[in-house]
Amino acid sequence: MSELEKRENYNNETFEDIKHIDENGIEFWYARELQSVLNYKEWRKFENVINKATESCKK
Repeated sequence: MSELEKRENYNNETFEDIKHIDENGIEFWYARELQSVLNYKEWRKFENVINKATESCKK
């Protein structure tokens, strides 16, 4: 079981519950809502994770 799956609030329904869809049908999620679902208590810690993911995507 991955670390993400071990988090008590994690499941596919949770992500579906906070999913947004724009006028073009594109799905997206707000970082502040994901922060809560993934049990990050402090924004600064979650922001570090977002920044690392962004850098990985650029590479």
